[in-house]
Amino acid sequence: MCKKVLPSIQSASELKQHVERLVRHDYLKLYIDNTLPEEDELWLVFTILKKRESDERALAITLAWGFVHAGLAIHELVSLHNKNDDESKKRRQLNVLAGDFYSSLYYQSLAGASAVDMVELFGSTLQDIYEYKMTSYMDNQASPAEQLHYTKEIESLLLVAILDQIGESVYKELIQAFFLYKWLQKEVKRENLESPSSFFYALKKENDEIDSNQLEVFKQQSISELNRELEKHDNGDEVIEVIQHFLHTSGGE
Repeated sequence: MCKKVLPSIQSASELKQHVERLVRHDYLKLYIDNTLPEEDELWLVFTILKKRESDERALAITLAWGFVHAGLAIHELVSLHNKNDDESKKRRQLNVLAGDFYSSLYYQSLAGASAVDMVELFGSTLQDIYEYKMTSYMDNQASPAEQLHYTKEIESLLLVAILDQIGESVYKELIQAFFLYKWLQKEVKRENLESPSSFFYALKKENDEIDSNQLEVFKQQSISELNRELEKHDNGDEVIEVIQHFLHTSGGE
């Protein structure tokens, strides 16, 4: 396989634009929900990886992580509770194909930059993620807090495995707190969609209608945990600065 020459990335916006160019496709743009990681998420992963890896390998692993993240997220939108009209069926089929498309790109990204050593790690961790997801879906008695615990593991499991591999596990709890908070932010926006998460099903099981105050409690608990983890690290750390910048711009401080 010919080794790809990856671009030099100097900013979070450049990284996001590069990812979007790699997955540009007419039907993805027209029919599929955008589940690509957000700019700050990609930049956070890239920043951590650059501590131990060359810029080229850091970029390749970041791209692979982003593709896996997008594939897992879009499969979440394929719900058994969707409508069965032709348009809904078509959308479900396209979501499945898009998820498979995203997932297939991670190997290409790793192999193209001689990061094949990460392929086994990605594969085994994906298996763990699917097992967590199945446990979450099948645990009908789980409380909202318990479902959030499942989510916390699922959302950060791949990146935590990467951190262990490169010797940066010091950021494990911080990463878990950050991605749980990001997930809650996104999930609140999906509250009224046709494919609610296991977390929302658990909330609705306790109360027929979800009270916005309930959601705010979980968000506040999440941001408090994130801030506690931030206090454990030096302010001059680039990784901490990325998260602090996100909190400042998103009003999460």
